[in-house]
Amino acid sequence: MLIFISIAGLIIGCASSSKNSDKIDSLEHLVAIEQPDDEPNEMAKVYIDSLKTIQHNNTRSLLIHGTFPDGCTKLRAVSHHLDGDSLSMDISAWRNPNMMCTQALTPFSYLYDGITEEELNSHKQIFINGTPFSLNYE
Repeated sequence: MLIFISIAGLIIGCASSSKNSDKIDSLEHLVAIEQPDDEPNEMAKVYIDSLKTIQHNNTRSLLIHGTFPDGCTKLRAVSHHLDGDSLSMDISAWRNPNMMCTQALTPFSYLYDGITEEELNSHKQIFINGTPFSLNYE
């Protein structure tokens, strides 16, 4: 009987997930831009995993998922520009080299709303730090 109740609970829980829960899950590990303080800092690598356009606060925004090389890396800046027919983004990060950090990839998400809906609609591909990424639309 206990097994039956457990299985029924699992099925109901899986069936009740909706598109809204996808939005909430996709904003997990959300970070903000942080400028370095007066401590020594160095540029850090940013690994981008995926891009997705989402509707957020009644505007279309770009949700960027990626990883930092360690637990101390912070997002420094995100910007975009048109380069001929291409849409390019620059994403940079920093870390304090004197700080003890976990040496494990750390996931992050960033919601970029500095891009217009027209720019998003007219480009199916975005170059981030020189690497091409296809846009996924919600």
